[in-house]
Amino acid sequence: MTNDQSNILVSICCITYNHAPFIRKALDSFLMQEPPTGVSKDEIWYEILIHDDASTDGTTEIIKEYAAKYPDLIFPLYEIENQYKKVGTAGIDLYNYNRARGKYIAYCEGDDYWTDPNKLQKQVDFMESHQEYAICMHGCSVHDVRNGKHYESQDFVTYSKATDKNADGIDFTARDYFEGHYGQPLTMLFRLSMFDFDWHNRYKYYRDTHEIYHLLKAGKGYWMNFNGGVYVKHNGGIHTSGSLTQHMLGAIECVEELYIHNKDDKELRAYLKEILLWNHDVYKRERKANEFNKIIKPLWRVIPFVIVNVYWVIIKRILKSMISDENIRNDIFR
Repeated sequence: MTNDQSNILVSICCITYNHAPFIRKALDSFLMQEPPTGVSKDEIWYEILIHDDASTDGTTEIIKEYAAKYPDLIFPLYEIENQYKKVGTAGIDLYNYNRARGKYIAYCEGDDYWTDPNKLQKQVDFMESHQEYAICMHGCSVHDVRNGKHYESQDFVTYSKATDKNADGIDFTARDYFEGHYGQPLTMLFRLSMFDFDWHNRYKYYRDTHEIYHLLKAGKGYWMNFNGGVYVKHNGGIHTSGSLTQHMLGAIECVEELYIHNKDDKELRAYLKEILLWNHDVYKRERKANEFNKIIKPLWRVIPFVIVNVYWVIIKRILKSMISDENIRNDIFR
């Protein structure tokens, strides 16, 4: 392999913390990638930027082993003190993004991995021939190590029912992404020239949702019809740990501040309304209506129009239910 690193096409960005049981699989999946069309196998066309957030379980030693074996490909950044508590996941991502030399960034956390050796080839080839696209993603599988279950992501079900798809894939919008129709971060490849590092500074709760939202506003999004990776669920995962309440609050905080900064986006407003109604239904089902009201109370000051709409829908549901119950009673005693 030549040592010329002036033509890096893809910066593979990986954040990791205490992923010793998983990190080898992730690194091996990066290293097996075949080059895009027109690129020789002898060329260095990608780099692996890995940020180890002060792991304590042996992850660091595994990364050092791989970095010593592939010094022209793997560029680690080791933290002495954990940064996640200070800057969150998105802040850690920037440690890698800021040193990326690639035209594209491919993302995968250290507990997930890719399964298709042509994953990057397919994505880069598509992006090179479609300059109007900011981001492309693809399908994946989910492996829950807690119960041994392994299944394909919801993307494939949605895609199979879509009327505007072709054999290779389908365009997707921010609304599609928000509603969980397409895309897991481990499948993401985006054009760095359409990424704005200032996005992070605008938000308190910045995360991949903000990032993908803005990329889909900067250019088009495409979901590719192939299974190219595995999203691993485990108790130590950032997104799989935590209570249902924590996840719901996080989702509200995320979409709420996106809307506050982008109030002209009608789709975003509609989605915020939907996610608040979803939260209401969950709390109602668990008989915790007061908890929902506590969440809503501070939002009256910042998004009153949305909250009025949410409660109007709730009131209409109650009235509809009362009318239905009355009709049932009349039928019984008729």
